[in-house]
Amino acid sequence: MFNLNRLVDKLGLSTTEGLLRAVRTVAVALIVTVVLFGGYYYWDRYVRIGDRSPLELSIEQLEHAVREDPANPDLRVALAERYLNAGQYERALEQAQQVLEVYPENEGALLVAGLACMRLDRPQEALEPLETFVELRKGRPTAGGDLVLETAYYYLGDAYLRLDRPTDAIEMLEAAITINRTDADAFYLLGRAYQKIDDLETALKCYLEAVRFVPDFAEAYAGMAEIYEAWGEPDYLAYARGMQAFSARDYETARSYLEQATSALPDFPQAFLGLALTYEQLGDLEAALEAAQRALELQPDDLAVQHTVGRIQTALGAQQ
Repeated sequence: MFNLNRLVDKLGLSTTEGLLRAVRTVAVALIVTVVLFGGYYYWDRYVRIGDRSPLELSIEQLEHAVREDPANPDLRVALAERYLNAGQYERALEQAQQVLEVYPENEGALLVAGLACMRLDRPQEALEPLETFVELRKGRPTAGGDLVLETAYYYLGDAYLRLDRPTDAIEMLEAAITINRTDADAFYLLGRAYQKIDDLETALKCYLEAVRFVPDFAEAYAGMAEIYEAWGEPDYLAYARGMQAFSARDYETARSYLEQATSALPDFPQAFLGLALTYEQLGDLEAALEAAQRALELQPDDLAVQHTVGRIQTALGAQQ
């Protein structure tokens, strides 16, 4: 089982983007397990060692099992997945490649190989296994809700973006978002890709979508700031700078910027929501509620705003 705090400490993931990568790493662990075992009666199909399946074995036990049965692809992929989750990316890739030499369409090995290459910052090498994985799954009747496929699309988009192929990245990331409309990471990378081809309006929409789901997504606000600065929009730039400060937990600076933004932009709900969140962190709940209620007036159907209003009202009620 993953310990998220230990993973964050180990990888030094102190930024919002880093934390999102940590969360996605945990998700990948679950997804690889689904690829390996989902939809199969693995109690019958997979080799059991003693009373346990490969899911329950440690790295050391799986290494021993592979030595005992080196031709078993299921054990090798299970070991590759363990290496991947433990940060031993070269070993994960080696095990996955050994499986793919014999079973070139083994989905678990393809996914592990692609993700290991991405972790090793070798995006060119990640393309072939991830593209093959996508080809194997995208035509299935369940593709529209396949979160495993969505993850492969995401990492393919990331790989293309790292290789300075933003048009290809857009295609993959749009496919990912079609499956999962709440993937803040995918919206952020999609914004970067559109920004690279100078479609700043679409890039901004993507960044705004990203922060709907992760309100302290500093990197998305940095992208917004670049766009607002390029457009010569100082008041919107103040909003983006304020939310960057909020993401960095510099709440006094955030308040200064966001008060400027809300004063200049009385009909911009995102600025009022950001100000409400900032006041909440500063302990000024009455001011937070006022700002949140203004955001709700401007955007009454926004769930994030609704939840913020409710949370602040509850906190105020507890004080009375």
